[in-house]
Amino acid sequence: MKRLPGSRDGTAARVSRKHRPRPLPKWLTSTTQLEAIARSRCLMVLSVLSGETPVTDAITQAKISRGTYYQLETRALKAILAAMNPLAGSPDNTGAADLSAASWRIAQLQMQVKRLEQDKRRAQRLLLMMRKSIRAPVTSGHRGRWPKGLRYGSNVPGASASIAQSMKTPPSPTATPTPPGARSP
Repeated sequence: MKRLPGSRDGTAARVSRKHRPRPLPKWLTSTTQLEAIARSRCLMVLSVLSGETPVTDAITQAKISRGTYYQLETRALKAILAAMNPLAGSPDNTGAADLSAASWRIAQLQMQVKRLEQDKRRAQRLLLMMRKSIRAPVTSGHRGRWPKGLRYGSNVPGASASIAQSMKTPPSPTATPTPPGARSP
């Protein structure tokens, strides 16, 4: 056996062929044709995803294989998701920058939620305390409106005679206090 210079063990080594560039298909050279193909493929994928056309009919009409269709569908869905990503406007397309920006935004929103929950609890507690302080103490066991005859009379339970008398008669004009420095009439 002939020994080749690139082999270690003395056996014949595999000779690799030089890679030659693959020629570009002619239909890819024109941009108008590219746009037409892209549009037709996009419509094909959308019509299948919407349920308008079965996959079998779409692939026979487009003259592509089933595997090619599913590759196109996967690429289209990934492109849609990438376009709809709120952080898609980053200048570099690395996932690390998007991930760090998203995690920073999540942390910021979690802190905001925590602060808002504290504010909510504080406001609820203040409302409860305000309701307790405004509530008038009940002097008797009666709840609701007093009967018509007992509203402003002297038989109001728990009211003294002077309060009942002041409720019956309107206040006199001299009983109103005058501001300091003002003359009374």
